[in-house]
Amino acid sequence: MPEEDSRIDHFVLEYRKTNFDGLPRLKGEQHWELVDYIKATQYTLSGLKFDTKYMNLRVQACNKAVAGEYSDPVTLETKAFVFSLDSTSSHLNLKVEDTYVEWDPTGGKGQEKIKGKENKNR
Repeated sequence: MPEEDSRIDHFVLEYRKTNFDGLPRLKGEQHWELVDYIKATQYTLSGLKFDTKYMNLRVQACNKAVAGEYSDPVTLETKAFVFSLDSTSSHLNLKVEDTYVEWDPTGGKGQEKIKGKENKNR
């Protein structure tokens, strides 16, 4: 992290997808994607997809005259989050099947209530 009186003007973030854990390989490397002119010491990288095997990231500090060396690459994985819904413990208005979930705001009693109201109005 730069000191308050540091001459760092901005940071450059580069990242790329890989298919393996660890440091980048020489053959079959993906090109680096660039995020330039980051003014803060934190940055949220958006647009990532779940279940991307691995990703290498590196950062470079720059001032108005020159750019520094890149940091050592950091490797991460964006794991997929797999979940399932339990039909025995779900809300009464939620119909849970193997391949879909359906919301019934009336809890399955919609037809009876509508018919009852129609009969009273007539």
